Amino acid sequence: MYELLWFVGGALTYKVLAKLLRLIQLYLFFQEIHMHMLIMLEAISKDLESACEIKSFLLKDSEFPEDEVDKISGIDQLAILAWKENTVKKLQKFSPGPFKHVMQYNSWSELEKYLDEIRK
Repeated sequence: MYELLWFVGGALTYKVLAKLLRLIQLYLFFQEIHMHMLIMLEAISKDLESACEIKSFLLKDSEFPEDEVDKISGIDQLAILAWKENTVKKLQKFSPGPFKHVMQYNSWSELEKYLDEIRK
C-alpha cells in the first residue's frame, strides 16, 4: 500500500516539476527572442533614418527647392516617429498575456533605455 502512495506521490511530483521547468524554459526563451527582436527593430529604425538622410541629401543635390526639401524631411521624420510609437504599441498589444510584464516600456525612448540596460 505504501509503495502505491510513494509511486503516485513521485508521479505527481514529476509532473509538477516538469511543468515548472517547461514554464521557466519558455520564459527564458521568450526573453531571448524579445531581446533579439528589439535589437532588430533598433537596427531597422537606424536604417530608416539613414535612408531619409540620403533622400534629403539627394533632393538637395538635385537642385530641388530648399523649402520643399525641408518639408519632405520633416514629413519623413514624423513618419519615422509614428512608426516607432506604433511599433511599441503593437508589441504590447500582440504579446502573449503571461509575458507582457517583460516589456517594461511604453514608448520608443523607454524601449531604447530598456535595450541599453539589457545589453549591460
